[in-house]
Amino acid sequence: MAAVTIDPVTRISGNAGIKVLFNEAGELEKASLQAYGYRGFEYIAKGAHIDNLMPVVSRICGGDALFHQLAAAEAVERALGVAPPQGAELLRELALWGQLFERHAVSLTVHSLPDLLFPSSDPGLRNIISIHKVDEEVIKRVMALKSLGTFIYREVGGRAVHAVNFLPGGAVRDIREEERKGLLERLDEARPLLIETGHLMKLLLRRNAEAVSNLGNLPTSYLALKGEQGMVLRGGGLEVLGPQGESMGAFSPGEAASRITESNSSHSHIRYADFEGADISRVGPLARLNVNRRYGTPLADGELEEVKEQWGMPLHQNMVSHVARILEMIHAWEMMRELLLQPAGEDMRRELAVATGTGTSMMEAPEGLLFYVLSLDEDGTVKELKIIAPLQFNLRALERTLEESAKNVLSGAGLEERSINLLEMAVRAYAPCIQCGVH
Repeated sequence: MAAVTIDPVTRISGNAGIKVLFNEAGELEKASLQAYGYRGFEYIAKGAHIDNLMPVVSRICGGDALFHQLAAAEAVERALGVAPPQGAELLRELALWGQLFERHAVSLTVHSLPDLLFPSSDPGLRNIISIHKVDEEVIKRVMALKSLGTFIYREVGGRAVHAVNFLPGGAVRDIREEERKGLLERLDEARPLLIETGHLMKLLLRRNAEAVSNLGNLPTSYLALKGEQGMVLRGGGLEVLGPQGESMGAFSPGEAASRITESNSSHSHIRYADFEGADISRVGPLARLNVNRRYGTPLADGELEEVKEQWGMPLHQNMVSHVARILEMIHAWEMMRELLLQPAGEDMRRELAVATGTGTSMMEAPEGLLFYVLSLDEDGTVKELKIIAPLQFNLRALERTLEESAKNVLSGAGLEERSINLLEMAVRAYAPCIQCGVH
């Protein structure tokens, strides 16, 4: 049996490889994403006091650190029956949008832009250094967006990585009025740059129509939080959408968690997560767009109309995820501006009385749904913790996408390096976070 192996897959978050197996007749048998290095955070957290839980889980992933912190905090708060003050909730929301903005900017620039600008070039030329040599201004513009997300996250969270301004029950302090004004100024300066980048991404996807067609067009189910007005990061109910866009039900955090089954993979330390009744499913930017059908803010929804006209709805094309990310960045920009115009909070934290209890939280991390389910002992220590990361939900669909892509690009005389590297492009469109997956 012949095999094509790509190890490592470059320009993703973490370390993983691809293996494609062919039978003796040259027909594709199986494609898999292989990632090793189980980290054991669910066991590390056992016995930790709730005051120490957030710093522990934030080390799962620097790029998604705040999502892990606040998912853990919300699970603790639900276990103890405590709701943070409104001011703290708004501040958390602001920081989450800032980190999503930063995370998407990295995915689009460092990871994916070289593929879209130089799809047929030698792999050694497909990187931001090569782009910088050709067009320095493009790199300056897109990296400025990444810096904006980092700046907002740092100002609100207290530092640029592993925020220190949030804790179970609320937040340490609100940001000052002059800080709000400074953040608003930075956001306003970035608006034209953000819109230009959105137009660039749509143009690049249209120019790469062959890649859009060949690198995954898989009808799947979709799982995402559904807000009343459009896309949300937390607080909405989980909506399950079928492959044809039909609703398959809405679920609370507890109901949703009870319908998720994890199973081991024979070729990876990432466990599959399957939602009951949903067959192969996807989470992330495409899922959020398919479930909500709008973002709920004028700029993002205006840009979305062109996407709907070009690719239709529901969106199944894997590569269109890149456009969905820039649209989410525009939506995040609008949400951050709206949140900064809200009055500052005075009461920022509720006191917690430790007790036994069980809590479940679910939120939208940049790569998709993130679940935390924990139980507490009477002294406030973690008795059990289950974390279900976005890549676990996406893994079956990602591997099916690899199989579909391999059939399209490795056929005939297709075992050339450039063809093989197209499989990496298919993986990058998922923006997989390996360190979250092997938590």
